[in-house]
Amino acid sequence: MSRPGRARLTAIAVGAAGAMVAVGAATASPTPQAQLHGGVGITARVTGERPGGECRIQAHGVNMPWRPVGADGAADLDTGKIPAGRYDAQVVCAPTSSGLAARPVGRPEDVYTGRWAAADGFLHRYGLEFLTPHDRH
Repeated sequence: MSRPGRARLTAIAVGAAGAMVAVGAATASPTPQAQLHGGVGITARVTGERPGGECRIQAHGVNMPWRPVGADGAADLDTGKIPAGRYDAQVVCAPTSSGLAARPVGRPEDVYTGRWAAADGFLHRYGLEFLTPHDRH
């Protein structure tokens, strides 16, 4: 194959790849995300969710009501004060508060509450959990 032929093939391949990337970026919908934090209770910030839906934090021993998602697709969630300890928490969202068709947003995370929440979270994040008691619930 001659040099101009190879250049033309390369240009076509690069153009096709660029078109696929552009189409993929244009048709992609934002994926809902949730950021969980510990403290006195568990808080979460949900973004990219469908407006009009409702979300809540799920964790063992936590009974939180559904909270509405705003027109911007965001919701701020707060469980209020809960007992200190480690919680396997996750945000779930649904089109209505009935909970039917509820789906997880993000993945389950270990969240620490109580006086030492920040220190426990730091130790867990960097693999130093051997310094903290595991079964504090």
